[in-house]
Amino acid sequence: MPHRMSCSITVDAVRARTKTVTRRHMDTWRDLKAGDRLTLVEKGMGLKKGERQVVLAEVEIVAVNLVRLYEIDDDEVAREGFPEMETNVFVEMWLDSHRVPLFTGQTDAMNYRVRRIEWRYLDA
Repeated sequence: MPHRMSCSITVDAVRARTKTVTRRHMDTWRDLKAGDRLTLVEKGMGLKKGERQVVLAEVEIVAVNLVRLYEIDDDEVAREGFPEMETNVFVEMWLDSHRVPLFTGQTDAMNYRVRRIEWRYLDA
């Protein structure tokens, strides 16, 4: 059975099949590799009693690598599900949504690494 990954911030982009990349903390999804399959869900945690996970899509992993968050470009932001968002706004949103504390120096921020996960939809 495939692992489940929450896509709560990008539900519409997953439903539209326009989101093909996600970035996660580098300490997570360490064993994920190309060829693995995932079930993308609307919400993975914090469900109230009686609520169930809503399956959005089944995907196959194409690539997994560590990258610097600040090296993201406009194309990658669009692939993340935010085609109208500016790159710097995406980075700030990502840091905030993943509860990464604000950096005190630019060097730390420029070198912050994340796990980039790319997939293809199995129903496409």
